Amino acid sequence: MGLTHYFSEFIELKKYCNELVSISAGISLTYIFLRLFPEFSKGASQESQFLFLSIIIGFTLLHVIENHIYKHTSRYERFKELMIEDSIISFLYHFVIGMMMVSFFSRGLSHGILFFIPVILYTAVSTLPVDRTTSNTIKIIVASSTLLGILFSLFIYKQMSQIIYLTLLGLIIGILSFTVTRHLIPKGKKGKPLFFLIGVIAYSALIFLL
Repeated sequence: MGLTHYFSEFIELKKYCNELVSISAGISLTYIFLRLFPEFSKGASQESQFLFLSIIIGFTLLHVIENHIYKHTSRYERFKELMIEDSIISFLYHFVIGMMMVSFFSRGLSHGILFFIPVILYTAVSTLPVDRTTSNTIKIIVASSTLLGILFSLFIYKQMSQIIYLTLLGLIIGILSFTVTRHLIPKGKKGKPLFFLIGVIAYSALIFLL
């Protein structure tokens, strides 16, 4: 995952960029609604209904930050700040992927591999339509986020209270919902509805099979 993330800009998929991004968008939305959100909803219903506010906060926070960047920075400054925002979002997403990967592989090798295949596809193409940072340090940190998520889940997650875990998960769901609907889904003629539908159906089938 880390190698794919770090070298994704060198992967020659631009000829099929719109098709692959559309599939990845379908996979991502399905992942949020059928995997992350149900897990969060089940836990939040048992703990506190107020935890659902964390999803709204995550979504709103990213919208406000991005809106502020566009309104109060020059074009050059905006380019740099959007790259930083994208790096943070990517880090959080793959950090959660690492946590979820522990859960899937703990159920068996086949479950883990079936989860790994669509996720690595998303990782390979998700950085194509955005501007990447040129800092090797940031690239390495972001690329290692999946591994950090795995280590976090193995050694720290069990010691974390359920409320704190659900709050963080809710924030991440809100952030991912914003970035997928705002940036990942191709707009206008660039969109490929058939490929988006393939991503939704394939990943839905994967989740129910697991």
